Amino acid sequence: MDFKLLGGIFLEGVLSFLSPCVLPLIPLYISYLAGDNKTVDEQGNVTYKTSKVFLTTLFFVAGISLTFVLLALSASALKTFLDQYNEVISIIGGTLLIIFGLHELGLFSIDILNKEFKPKFEMHLKQMNCLKAFLLGFVFSLGWSPCIGPLLSNALLMALTDPQGYLYIAAYASGLIIPFLICGLFTSKVLDFINKKQNIYKYVLKISGIILIVFGCYMIYNASRSIKEIKSMTAVSEKAPGEEESVESYLYGLKLKDTEDKEVSLSDFKGKYILLNFTATWCTYCDMEMPELVEFAKEKEDTVCLCIFSPQREKGGEEMIKTFVTGKNYGIRTLLDVEDILFYYCGINSYPTTFIISPEGRFLTYVNGAMNKDNFNQMLEYAKNVDVSGN
Repeated sequence: MDFKLLGGIFLEGVLSFLSPCVLPLIPLYISYLAGDNKTVDEQGNVTYKTSKVFLTTLFFVAGISLTFVLLALSASALKTFLDQYNEVISIIGGTLLIIFGLHELGLFSIDILNKEFKPKFEMHLKQMNCLKAFLLGFVFSLGWSPCIGPLLSNALLMALTDPQGYLYIAAYASGLIIPFLICGLFTSKVLDFINKKQNIYKYVLKISGIILIVFGCYMIYNASRSIKEIKSMTAVSEKAPGEEESVESYLYGLKLKDTEDKEVSLSDFKGKYILLNFTATWCTYCDMEMPELVEFAKEKEDTVCLCIFSPQREKGGEEMIKTFVTGKNYGIRTLLDVEDILFYYCGINSYPTTFIISPEGRFLTYVNGAMNKDNFNQMLEYAKNVDVSGN
């Protein structure tokens, strides 16, 4: 789960609150929620009883939350059927977000997104109570949906394409709901602010449009990258070991190359343990771990430490990796898995991941995540015990 994305979607919820179809109506909602818990002095100034307004606001927010719970459940149910179409959904959804973003920027207009559904529902709001506040929140959240649709659609699309997508809906809902709670606590000050800042709407629309376009481009980029990886994995899987050859022996004899374009095979180091560190240039934890690995490598005469990168998983490819390795000057030999075969068969999907291979080419053990020097020593001792026992 990407916390930057969650933050962006939370901001979209806040912008929805500030949108022209919600913010101007806040005084009306507050008036409903206050019911008869307000007083008007001789000068016409309205004073609200904070505790009562906040209580009804809590139930109002609970009603809004129900809408998002239902949306999250719907997205979860749909995801079960749509998982196999993630890339298609991302490309179509990203394109729609870009269109919505251009609409928000005012480059063209989509009529339905400028409308608000107003259900005819009489609840005698002057006599407000908690149940009515809850129903009011639920009914009016349905009414906002078309108008805040462009921003809300982003959260829903992310929910459909991510295993923990419900968190995106929760982030959006929080961004929309928290300002309402602030209204319940600081009613008079918030209403005064709204009255003075009527020109805020045009800026909200511009910011919303930019954010939607950025998210749309992000979804299309991710989908394109995913399609490329699927094609790459399909191509790699076709380069399988021979019928009489085990995967271990196939990988042990696999021809790779180092950063100086010299051909290398793991079998070149036969007779020594090999510590194979799968890493990436963009991985912060890999960078933090490397000095510990360097110190470990200096002390081990019976172990060869190798770093391995996959150019197919790096934006800049081989040249960027070579530049990165030269700049870091770690002193550990680096190999390039150009065809992504070793990464594929070792199931590398997180970084760093470390494998230890026996002097005869047997893959003994592996660890996901960053380690320190002591951890490397413990891992090697464990691998040696596994090698001796033959388990």
